Amino acid sequence: MSLPLSGIKIVDFCTLLAGPYASMMLAEQGADVVKIESPSGDASRGIERIGDSDLSLTYLAFNRNKRSVVLDITTPSGLAAAHKLCEWADVVITNMRVDTRRRRGFTYEQLAAINPGLIYVSLTGYGDEGPEANLPGADITVQARIGDIAERQLHGQPPPPHTQLYHIDMGTTMMTAYAVAIALIQRQQTGQGQKIETSLLQTGLALHAVQMTRVVGDDDRFGGPVTGLPISYECADGRWILSQHINLTRRWDEMCEALDLDDLARDPRFTTAEGRQQHTAEIAERLTRTFKTKPAAEWERLLKAKSHMMSMVRTINELFDDVQVVANGMLTQFEQPGAGQVIGVAPSFRMASTADTPWFRRPAPRLGEHTDEVLRELGYTDQAIADLRAEGAVAG
Repeated sequence: MSLPLSGIKIVDFCTLLAGPYASMMLAEQGADVVKIESPSGDASRGIERIGDSDLSLTYLAFNRNKRSVVLDITTPSGLAAAHKLCEWADVVITNMRVDTRRRRGFTYEQLAAINPGLIYVSLTGYGDEGPEANLPGADITVQARIGDIAERQLHGQPPPPHTQLYHIDMGTTMMTAYAVAIALIQRQQTGQGQKIETSLLQTGLALHAVQMTRVVGDDDRFGGPVTGLPISYECADGRWILSQHINLTRRWDEMCEALDLDDLARDPRFTTAEGRQQHTAEIAERLTRTFKTKPAAEWERLLKAKSHMMSMVRTINELFDDVQVVANGMLTQFEQPGAGQVIGVAPSFRMASTADTPWFRRPAPRLGEHTDEVLRELGYTDQAIADLRAEGAVAG
């Protein structure tokens, strides 16, 4: 069986993380993705290069199953070739700044004029409208803007570091791929293309949906500030363990039983959440001493056996051997010319109908690797391609 998006043509004008990952997710479902790069290449190619190649681990993470075409759209013939690709495409994804796309001739209105059925994705930092629409956006900056860093700041302490998960970039990736899938379905129904707007800021708000939902006129955030006992404790081997059940009233007795602390469960001072809140220091001291009596892996085994929500605090390197990661095929390995065998994250969902259909078709492309191939598909002759190359409009 063919993959769901086989036959869908996508032109990716994006650099770095969110946009390229979105188009890669669509490529993994069968779409033919042509990545347009400037002569200097996607900026992610230069982030800790692999040897003397034009590849980096960041680039490999977000660009497999694509073809790379180098176009200089600041030249008239390079711009014409880019417009020809947009006429060929079902979907165009761009994270150019708003003013840049107006200046370069890449607004939705300009491209829809040559391809009315086009689905056009505008991916920005802060949205297409407003006084900051043209500002560059980045995951880390948005973490500060949306309260994510402030929520983790301890009283009287400086703001904590940003996270390394890049959850806003990754969330925007998933929102973008989701929106494209919906737009493709709608185009089947209406025959019309449309513009899609996604932004890091909008994704940040979506990730804070609970905190951003409140009754009008009530300034208290949903749920109030997080209080209670610490949920992370050091164990006998120096490793740490985290359990969400420590502050859950309905699991308090079970937690005490698992930790062999029945006296805490029976103590009338601690039978309610309010009582435990008044005696957090005393209870935390007992928990701290108890967890120090066994290695973290042993506590994890004992608590998981009783279905507690908990985990050892693991490193990223330990994920490669995680039993659930391995059992569910969450990682993949492929041969990458210029780098060797590469391990990466597999597609983030599995569909029963195509579970046995290979989703990996090609490794991440070298810069401009498919320029001539794609231009020929657009109808350019070898001489026309040579002329473009002589003008500096294409490379590869």
